[in-house]
Amino acid sequence: MIGTILRNIRKIRGLTQNYVGHELKLADNTISNYETEYSNPNFDTIQKFTEVCNFQIQFVDKETKKVY
Repeated sequence: MIGTILRNIRKIRGLTQNYVGHELKLADNTISNYETEYSNPNFDTIQKFTEVCNFQIQFVDKETKKVY
């Protein structure tokens, strides 16, 4: 699931796997592996990936709908 989200936000911004990999100092095939869910990034990498794509991660309390 996270791989699909990462791929979608990268494509929304029109960025290549090469560009994101370069910004994160990771190989292109590593980005591909994350997006196809062959391997899973840790949370720090997910956060950096989203920042490169100009997105932010938010957590929403299901009960109160409060965003953190």
